[in-house]
Amino acid sequence: MSVESVSLQLALDTISECYEELVDRAQLLVDGYWSEWRKHNKMLFDSGLKPGQKEYQNTGRLAPRLKRSKVTHRVYIEWLDWKKTTYRKFQNPRSGVQIKPNKREGYTWKSISKKANAWEKKFFDKYEPLFKTLRKALAVMADQITMLKSTIKLLS
Repeated sequence: MSVESVSLQLALDTISECYEELVDRAQLLVDGYWSEWRKHNKMLFDSGLKPGQKEYQNTGRLAPRLKRSKVTHRVYIEWLDWKKTTYRKFQNPRSGVQIKPNKREGYTWKSISKKANAWEKKFFDKYEPLFKTLRKALAVMADQITMLKSTIKLLS
């Protein structure tokens, strides 16, 4: 191995470690969202209110997840609609319907509000800016990892 490929391999290892740390941070944020969201859903469910009553609110539908691509090994933070339907009853209950982001702005409340309840806006507004910065950082680091791997392959 040449000196260049050894130094590139060292850089690749460092960036890969940082990438995994960012993935762990993203997982902590997603878990934090889920714990708050479940707590609020449980509170709504335990209130005992029935549909049609004055203070009734539907339980939540909107929650994020981390998705790791098997082909590219990139990690994505995406929002899903976890609404219970008669069709989903026969599917895996742990799967939701992915909400597609806008091409320019990514995930916005305007695009997500069609599938979410009004009370979920405060959770979305709290977590989406954090997810947005993590998405950018993960994408940049994944691009760097891909470039370094291809460069090392050329030098070897």
